Amino acid sequence: MALITKYALNNKYINEAVATKSKTVNFGSFTKTLNNTNALLRTYEYADGVKTGFTNGANRCLIASATKDNARYIAVILGAETTKIRFADAKTILEESFNRYKVRDISTLLNFYINIPVEKGNIVSYERKIQDNKSIPLTDEEYEKIYIKQELVTNISPPMNKGTKLGNIYAYIGDEKIYEKEIYLEEDITKKKVIDYFIQAIKNMFRPIGLTL
Repeated sequence: MALITKYALNNKYINEAVATKSKTVNFGSFTKTLNNTNALLRTYEYADGVKTGFTNGANRCLIASATKDNARYIAVILGAETTKIRFADAKTILEESFNRYKVRDISTLLNFYINIPVEKGNIVSYERKIQDNKSIPLTDEEYEKIYIKQELVTNISPPMNKGTKLGNIYAYIGDEKIYEKEIYLEEDITKKKVIDYFIQAIKNMFRPIGLTL
């Protein structure tokens, strides 16, 4: 429910609707004021959504959101016994989120160097420095546990065209993936030609040889 809500809030019309406390609508011959059943919009200063719900089987439910200092969090309450409990629990979760989480820049962790050997190609190896920028809300403990994982091809067999996918680089906290980047070849790599072997042989002939006395 939290993931669905996160996606839905990218729609500006949904985003505006769920934050509306009340709305007067015209039904032709008469008008009616509709009040949002999400009491947090009127009792919690940072609340800006989202939706209440109730069935006999599900009991009192609530998806709530709140924004403070440009950070927005979503709380999901399912199966609450009373309406009062669902709003109180949602506020507690949102407040705890603001207190525990900080938006952190993890860009320094996203500086990668890749070096993939090329078999009988016009270059010996494919080398690149890759940088990326990302900020996400994390607790102090989560930030300390971030680790990087590379899943790239072990070698390149030419010919291989620019744009070929070489693999992925991930950032994890435990089993949770918090970042993913697809890596693609940025140049065409061709097979080594006869002339390339000849040039390399010439270079080897005139390569300085160090002697130890």
